[in-house]
Amino acid sequence: MSSGLLTGRTVVISGVGPGLGRKLALQCAEQGATVALGARSAGFIESVASEIEATGGHALSVPTDVTNSDDCKRLISSAADRFGRIDALVNSAFRFEAGPFADADLQGWRSAMDVACFGGLALAQAALPHLRQSRGCIVNISTVGTRIGTEGSGGYNISKAGLNMATRQLARELGPEGIRVNGALMGWMAGEPLRKGFAARAEARGVSTEVLERELKETIPLRRIPRDDECAGAVIFLLSDLASAVTGVLLDVNGGQFMAN
Repeated sequence: MSSGLLTGRTVVISGVGPGLGRKLALQCAEQGATVALGARSAGFIESVASEIEATGGHALSVPTDVTNSDDCKRLISSAADRFGRIDALVNSAFRFEAGPFADADLQGWRSAMDVACFGGLALAQAALPHLRQSRGCIVNISTVGTRIGTEGSGGYNISKAGLNMATRQLARELGPEGIRVNGALMGWMAGEPLRKGFAARAEARGVSTEVLERELKETIPLRRIPRDDECAGAVIFLLSDLASAVTGVLLDVNGGQFMAN
């Protein structure tokens, strides 16, 4: 791990889970970064940090609830104290609120906004002094659901739509300081979370998971479901100097399921 697109940099990632978050953390380390992991699941992020350390990388896990401002500050300060700098922040935390609008508990939708949007803003604010020093960057993880809407996912989609606007607002305000801010809008991703979701949907419909996969692939121009490690690669690009002239962008990472005008 001596060289790579992110060599010498420290990346803080929030909302690290078993899908995209884990793959992204591993890829950041493979590209030479030291990585600070934040999520509520202390045992899980510790296991991911151990994976990175076992392959010669350097990682720190800090149990973090992004709706708690003290937790956000602790994640950032712990990363800075341990590694001496912060070059990038990836906001990946979310709360998924399922169900139709007519029956929705709007307090749950507010809670989703607190996690995805305001949690990301709190981390960005805490990291800002360090990003100013490093002239670093922020990548916000969002969803194709903010482009096309998805039935029963209003709370989640709206919270991520708020994060999309935060991406552009911060890009405008922080650009003069050399800080880039971009978003990656993920579509369906082949990985453990999708496998579990397909199993539940297949049982509810009384069909096989293969039927659901075939139906989904027909909606994607590439005719396949992008893997979570492929989607993590798009984030690596936005974190790297390959995207040094890119800010304020909402990059669609969905195999062509949605194509921006």
